[in-house]
Amino acid sequence: MNTFRNFHPLTLALYFLSVIGISIFTFNPLYLSVGFFGSVLFLITLAGLRTTLKQLRLYIIIFIIVTATNPIFSHNGATVLFFINDNRITLEALVYGAVLGLMIVEVLVWFKCFNLVFDSERLLYLFGKAFPKLALVVSIALGFVPQFIRTFKSINSAQKSMNTKQGRVRRYLASFSAVITRSMESAIVTSDSMKSRGYGLRGRTHFSRFRFTSYDAVYLFLFLLMFVCTLPALLFGHAKVQFYPYISFANPTVSLLSFAVLAMIPSFFEVKEGLKWKYSISKI
Repeated sequence: MNTFRNFHPLTLALYFLSVIGISIFTFNPLYLSVGFFGSVLFLITLAGLRTTLKQLRLYIIIFIIVTATNPIFSHNGATVLFFINDNRITLEALVYGAVLGLMIVEVLVWFKCFNLVFDSERLLYLFGKAFPKLALVVSIALGFVPQFIRTFKSINSAQKSMNTKQGRVRRYLASFSAVITRSMESAIVTSDSMKSRGYGLRGRTHFSRFRFTSYDAVYLFLFLLMFVCTLPALLFGHAKVQFYPYISFANPTVSLLSFAVLAMIPSFFEVKEGLKWKYSISKI
């Protein structure tokens, strides 16, 4: 249903900043596993199970590549599994690569959720007054890739239906060239339109449909509370993991439960609102 995006942009920005920040700066597989599960569950509620499974194929490939690559270049660790051309392949290096791959994939999934929730209007609302040029560039960049893919599919489908004798590669190149030309023209038109409307001028008024409500305040307090409860474990080494020469984990603390709640809040909200909507429909 994607009702999570109905929150105020500030609430959404602080949530994604918190959960992505923890995912980047921790190397504990327990925290990363919890965060990855929460991100995938949230992506399922946003895009559906079938779309999520299709996108996970690419993420799984990235995970396998990172996991397999690290032991080839790093030979640290005391537990030798086998040798490749007199180079040691150790268990510690393999586990390190797997954890690194899990972190990369988790962050990618969170950014995918961010892209589905955050649009250019919300970005312009947050940063338009302070950094108008940066906000405009970022908002255009976020909308460029999906629009580029849709336009490419449309043009390629049109050329394919013409039954021309050109091969697939030539058709793709022609479609790509047409999309690039159209994108450049669209960027120029957008720039001229924004300039003519006085975007970025000092003293220019802004209309906004976003209002910070008590609902936002409650969820923002919950986000920040879970973030604050998780942060000490990362700062004082309670979530520290040692990979070389042997693998050792710090004892999990209550911060792991706090991060689990933080990662699951959007999915819980989407499921709750979905059940509420179905219940309302059943009463009609």
